[in-house]
Amino acid sequence: MEPGAISHFCAYLRTRNYSPHTIENYGRDLRLFFAPLTQDLCTVSWREVDTFIQQQHAAHLAATTINRRLNAVKHFFESLVMERQTLASNPVKPSHFLRRGRPLPKQLSQDQVRTLFTRITHPMDYALSLLMLRCGLRVSEVARLRLVALDWEQQSIRIDQGKGRKDRIVYLSADALAALRTCLALRPAVVPDGLVFWNQKRPHRALSSKGIQKKIERYAKAAGIKASCHSLRHTFASNLLEAGAEVIAIKELLGHASIESSERYAKLSNQRVKHVYQQTIRTVIAKTRV
Repeated sequence: MEPGAISHFCAYLRTRNYSPHTIENYGRDLRLFFAPLTQDLCTVSWREVDTFIQQQHAAHLAATTINRRLNAVKHFFESLVMERQTLASNPVKPSHFLRRGRPLPKQLSQDQVRTLFTRITHPMDYALSLLMLRCGLRVSEVARLRLVALDWEQQSIRIDQGKGRKDRIVYLSADALAALRTCLALRPAVVPDGLVFWNQKRPHRALSSKGIQKKIERYAKAAGIKASCHSLRHTFASNLLEAGAEVIAIKELLGHASIESSERYAKLSNQRVKHVYQQTIRTVIAKTRV
């Protein structure tokens, strides 16, 4: 492969305003794809893509993971075809992507949330977990959160350049606000770049998204439940919907690019549906007694 091709592609993504998290993942997935290949880029065909998929299957990886990696490879070759015009066609075809269902997000029950949070004793871990549960932040947004983004007067956080490059304002619940204040009272002076959260073993280094994910996994395992950073965010959306929030408001708080992404949460809101039914059926019965 052409030396520096992946680095060149990552630099191209930065000019296209992709998030650092996405660029890092694309680079890692591309290195994985090209590691066993020795031929020139122009000779990579659908056969190599097929072989890659077979290898991923053999490793028992989920369809979502395989498709994500294929997406990175597709975008890489797409840039060679469209931007650099060094290839005639993209070897990654639509048929390469694995078909999969769209399972509904899994929210945590109130008991699961309480059980999980009784295990989270460190003030920083408690605060960052609440930002996902009460504010719906993505794990990457928690990792990148800076002090300048906190508005104590308005009790809000400005999320700059989130997924899809969509800026938004999210609001802090009373418990999340209190947890943040407690956390920041312990924040070391050496934390880099004005970041809110820090690496506990090396405070002069940033806390990564993967580091946060591992924290939640450990706490969930200790609590004897299945939970993740993503399930905390899902629980935030589902709780608001069940309490009567409109889908359009959920869309803005979560930073979804389209209303379709937010509408999936409405399918989880069985308690809200039950409440609406109980409220309206009484009127129906009163008018149509049998």
